[in-house]
Amino acid sequence: MVEEKKISENFKAYEDGKQRRYNLLFAVNGGAFAVAKLFADPKLLCDGKVAPILGGLSLGRLSFGMILFTIVMVLDVFMFGEKMRKAYLPGAFGWQGKIVLLAIGMLICIGWFLVAGHAA
Repeated sequence: MVEEKKISENFKAYEDGKQRRYNLLFAVNGGAFAVAKLFADPKLLCDGKVAPILGGLSLGRLSFGMILFTIVMVLDVFMFGEKMRKAYLPGAFGWQGKIVLLAIGMLICIGWFLVAGHAA
């Protein structure tokens, strides 16, 4: 019974930690994609080019920064999952979870590459 309770507590810690990391990944990227949409708004175009808003931030710079952020967050989730699997939950974060994480990261980065291409 004690071992079962410990696994339950470890699983809750794993799920909570993973959820917080995924929430941060999606919240920051969602907000940045909304800002990128503002950049691409035809009403903000000046002479056919994207108007500079938010100081010197351009779509290309925003995209580059968000690609870096996404890579760092995917690495963070990956390292967290590996640490939890090795130290507390041998059955957690298997190959399925790794594929899902990497696919999400790649899709988000592809989205940012498309945004950067729109800026060119």
